[in-house]
Amino acid sequence: MTTTHGSLKPATSSDVARLAGVSRSTVSNILNGNDARFPESTRERVFTAARELEYQPSLAGRSLVSGRSDTIVLLVPHTSFGGNLQDAVDQIMVGTRQIGGNVVVRFASENAETTRGAINSLRPLALVDFGVLSTEDREWLEARGTIIVPSRGAQRATVSDGGIGTLQADVLLESGPRELWFAALSDKRFDPYGPGRFAALESYCTERGLPSPRQVSVELTLDGGVAALREILDVGRPAGVACYNDDVALALLAAARELGVSVPKDISIVGVDYTPLGQLWAPTLTTIDTDLRGLVTSLAEDLRSRLSGADADAAAVPHLHFRVVRGQSA
Repeated sequence: MTTTHGSLKPATSSDVARLAGVSRSTVSNILNGNDARFPESTRERVFTAARELEYQPSLAGRSLVSGRSDTIVLLVPHTSFGGNLQDAVDQIMVGTRQIGGNVVVRFASENAETTRGAINSLRPLALVDFGVLSTEDREWLEARGTIIVPSRGAQRATVSDGGIGTLQADVLLESGPRELWFAALSDKRFDPYGPGRFAALESYCTERGLPSPRQVSVELTLDGGVAALREILDVGRPAGVACYNDDVALALLAAARELGVSVPKDISIVGVDYTPLGQLWAPTLTTIDTDLRGLVTSLAEDLRSRLSGADADAAAVPHLHFRVVRGQSA
């Protein structure tokens, strides 16, 4: 620990202010992210002084004043995630470092009442919702003082399909007409994303006068993939499958290899998430990169703004970026 004037006592905001040549309120504003009105030279002096003194905000003191803990909760659905979840946690930690606090992941419970009760008991500093909370649950927690991001104006954009279904369908139909399918995750746990993805594919077909897409559930085992693929091929070939995520897509690719089905001639497959494993498969997986890093960066900015006192309705709607990553499966 860096000492102040030879003492083992931790540095305080007064020490930082003295070293930087500014007031304590200036230190507080800058280190809490409310720094837009300060010149760059002032911000740099404060950050330099804080680093030199190894200053850490008093989270215990802040908790006593606010009645909240120092915990930032990432609330995620109780469903299957790839390695991107770890990326999201890391990005939130980096993006909120100046705020302080501990970032923890909380999976949703089986019912909404249990989830919101557990969150309320934590008295978190803030909550980052990855599509779990209903409008009623959100209002219930906010009425009890919980700051939630994405803010209300940005919530719908964050958990919506955002154009993924259109990108998948366009790629699947590039080589000519084929029966379109949505491959859902065969999981009894709550899934906030699958229904929206299937609905987007349905809208795509309706707008273009195409036959309605079919849906199949895929268990993430070889046997599960084989059963799903047989169900698809029993309807006819060629088929195009928009998958819930890369894990589902890989289960179908493994099944195609097991059954000797030609990819992408007889069945073309597009995943979602751009996970590393999909690019190590043969054939390599065509997938959608969801730019999780950009999304989480906007959520962290939203969170900093809310913790600095900004109104929930003033938050900018995050602009979601998706792109096709070309492989050999479609």
